[in-house]
Amino acid sequence: MHYIHRSVTDGENISQNLGRFFVCFRDMGLELFKSYIICDQNVRSRTIDGILVLIAKERNGEMVDRCLIQRLVTMLSDLRIYQESFESKFLEETSRFYAAEGRKLVQKKEIPGCLYHIKKLLEGEVDRVRTYLCLNTQEQLITMLEKQLLGEHLSAVLQKGLSFLLDENRIEDLSLVYQVFSKIECGFQVLLQHWIEYIKKFGSSIVINPTKDKTMVQELLDFKDKIDFIIEASFLKNEKIIVAMKDAFETFINKRPNKPAELLAKYVDSKLRTGNKEATDEELEELLAKVVILFRFIHEKDVFEAFYKKDLAKRLLLDKSASVDAEKSMLCKLKQ
Repeated sequence: MHYIHRSVTDGENISQNLGRFFVCFRDMGLELFKSYIICDQNVRSRTIDGILVLIAKERNGEMVDRCLIQRLVTMLSDLRIYQESFESKFLEETSRFYAAEGRKLVQKKEIPGCLYHIKKLLEGEVDRVRTYLCLNTQEQLITMLEKQLLGEHLSAVLQKGLSFLLDENRIEDLSLVYQVFSKIECGFQVLLQHWIEYIKKFGSSIVINPTKDKTMVQELLDFKDKIDFIIEASFLKNEKIIVAMKDAFETFINKRPNKPAELLAKYVDSKLRTGNKEATDEELEELLAKVVILFRFIHEKDVFEAFYKKDLAKRLLLDKSASVDAEKSMLCKLKQ
């Protein structure tokens, strides 16, 4: 037993000594390689330039030997010169490449195509890092890509097509806009500004046009429903988006003094009069709740209340009210 124990111990010592010898030998070999070959400026420059050429070819759609790139990058990392000699030059070349790519994208593609292409490029660069670059490079690389591909062109991209996407209820495309712009520095703020401008412009076209007086309230209700759906389906109920929407509604609905308040009161009267068979009790209750939301945006609440009280008195005196419960419900909502 003593002999066996001693043999095992000797074996472990030999193994440890060989391990230390291997590490020492490997480190010495790397230092010699670094000193006599890679530290030669010409060799180092040609090696790094060669890697960058291969990466550029791959970005342009050519097939390259990824294993070769990975081995060369690993060598630079092992020699501890990856960051100082390669990474900075790689990021510099990348910035130039994607600055040009960003300008081309904005000029040639509509907003959905532009954003889907940017998403594809970002995914490609993440794959590139994970396949043959150092993972520490990824954060700087992605930040640079987002800046060059989109950050420099935020307003230009939205001006090209955000209004169209909103007009056409392109929910999936709007979701992509929100996802991409939320990740980029200043991107969300630019999106928010264009969102506000769109609501104000569209809403104003309804409110300030006298030819739309007969349909104003219904159009405003439909517009509010549409905006609410986009917020929920595409913008993840973002609180800042919601607050901006409310501010925009309050701005445009008060551009024309008194008239929206008057028409809103008349709209309520038309829905609460006998003979209105357009909706069930539940649908009427839901509609009145939406009307009250518009009422909250209006500054001239006294104008609304004057018309509303006058019409309410007529309905009650002439027994023209469609539902006593609906009348009570509306009064409660207005008092809240």
